[in-house]
Amino acid sequence: MNYFMKILAEHVEKKFRKEWVFRSFSYTFESGKSYALTGPNGSGKSTLLKILAQYSLPTKGKVSFLSESNNSIILDECHRMISFAAPYVELIEEFTLTELLNFLISLQALPAHINLVGFQDYVEMRPDQGKFIKNYSSGMRQKIKLGIALLAEKPILMLDEPTTNLDEKAKNWFYQKVNEQKERLIIIASNESQEINLCQFQISILDFK
Repeated sequence: MNYFMKILAEHVEKKFRKEWVFRSFSYTFESGKSYALTGPNGSGKSTLLKILAQYSLPTKGKVSFLSESNNSIILDECHRMISFAAPYVELIEEFTLTELLNFLISLQALPAHINLVGFQDYVEMRPDQGKFIKNYSSGMRQKIKLGIALLAEKPILMLDEPTTNLDEKAKNWFYQKVNEQKERLIIIASNESQEINLCQFQISILDFK
């Protein structure tokens, strides 16, 4: 994972019913840099992050993924370049952790060398191997989501309110791990100061109302 990426947002706008969430958002995001999308709850941070990830479509404007030579990357390829974690993104709760990891490896969402012991060491958790994910605490589930996103060998890392449901020890684990991801293009949507301070650049959603 050492190739350069750009995300180019051009005059992106989103409207729900009669209300504009944001207007004329234009920005260029680049590999090796980290960006915080900031603003109060309900301001549109998550909506913008999902549009940048191509999980949602803008009402107006365009989002493009570019290679180092500024060639456009086709839409089907863009999804393979993103690891995304958010509290509202569900895990398959009927799986054990071993089953989940094996499933993600089969989809190439995680590298093939990942195994249960290595993953547990990385996330600093050792739950019962036979325990279903639905029986994990909300903090444990969130830490697993982050571990998967951080370990995925994809050039773009997008995180929405990443430390939601984490205790202080788990938050400090996350801050350390994300600081080890300097080569990636990182976008974090947050209104938490410690998460924002992880990023080199801050973009307030309120500037595009």
